[in-house]
Amino acid sequence: MKHWTILLVFISVSAFGQFIETEKINSTVLDQERNLWVYTPWQYGEYPDKKLEVIYVFDAQSREYFDVVHSTVQFLGGEEFAFIVVGIESPFIREKNQSRNTDFLPKAIDKETIEKYGDFSGGADRFLSFVKTEVVPFIDDKYRTLPERVAVGHSNGGTFISYSLMNEPGLFDAYIAISPNYAYDKGQLAKRLTALNPDTLKKEKFVFISNANENTGTDERWAGWSEYHRKVIEILKNPKFKSKIHVESMDFSATENHGTSFPIGAFYGLKSFIDHQFRTGENVTSYYDRLARQNLIALNPENVNMMAYECFWNDKPKDAIVVINWAIEKFQDEHNLYDSRGEFYEKIGELDQAKKSFQKAIEVLSRSKGKMDKEAYADKMEYYKGNVQRVSK
Repeated sequence: MKHWTILLVFISVSAFGQFIETEKINSTVLDQERNLWVYTPWQYGEYPDKKLEVIYVFDAQSREYFDVVHSTVQFLGGEEFAFIVVGIESPFIREKNQSRNTDFLPKAIDKETIEKYGDFSGGADRFLSFVKTEVVPFIDDKYRTLPERVAVGHSNGGTFISYSLMNEPGLFDAYIAISPNYAYDKGQLAKRLTALNPDTLKKEKFVFISNANENTGTDERWAGWSEYHRKVIEILKNPKFKSKIHVESMDFSATENHGTSFPIGAFYGLKSFIDHQFRTGENVTSYYDRLARQNLIALNPENVNMMAYECFWNDKPKDAIVVINWAIEKFQDEHNLYDSRGEFYEKIGELDQAKKSFQKAIEVLSRSKGKMDKEAYADKMEYYKGNVQRVSK
């Protein structure tokens, strides 16, 4: 059993039920004290039994990285899902040869790279062990979490989370790498990635990679960035990773430089992940079925209906139909689910199917006549009949 010395430093004033806490971990792996920032959304306090997915943000010693991510997910989150956001600091301590590069970069092989970074690199394996054996268990122990973890990293932070995919593939499920430094050590990560065995990936990974205008000029700092960026994406899209890695990429070179790429990259990276995970029919049903089998969530007519509407409200009515059919299979006596399906079919112009669903809602409702309040029953029946009439014109 691991032991941590944890100090809760402060809890910020709540804003609409949201909290930001700071924690300190006396790490035995790093032989250092490290700070964490932890954001919990209003749903965490509102629903005391609800468990949430966790996003881990690297480079949180610069508070704006953490703030961008937890602010972004408030705009992107839905009714049935929200995120705990954890920011992990990588401080600069000269006397300990400690820096963000120490944490994020694996041991260099190329002589020129070794000379460039000196003692401030090469600690990625140790830092990865710290995250895996100390940070994640602490967060899982103290907070109500689901075992779905997202990593967000910029520049060398993006290098690190990509490194973690190869060396600890079970640690994260999604990777948002914003302007990652794949040119490090003459493309070391691209070479490592080529040797990655797909069988080590036990379930599909989501990978988002973006770039800014690195390597578009003559600045030697960005030498090789575009070349290895393209190479990594090509490797990840190799057929051997089909069904193992879902890759999305975006190019912000026309408008962004390396320093300005994080906010826009975080937004589109997180949006792409959320759309893929929570607004794509087959992914929604398989994900929540898995959580239910593990007794991590309890499915009920209300939350499965909201899962379908999460797709519908985000202009994905066909995915909503996939989810609502899955919901109906589980709760065949819930008249409201048939009504929702009718609405989804109506949206895509399949009025015959919409009519059948609305009629089914009436049929199922009629079986509940003796169990419902008379006025509520009458109102609901009138509403369903109105739906049938509307699509029958």
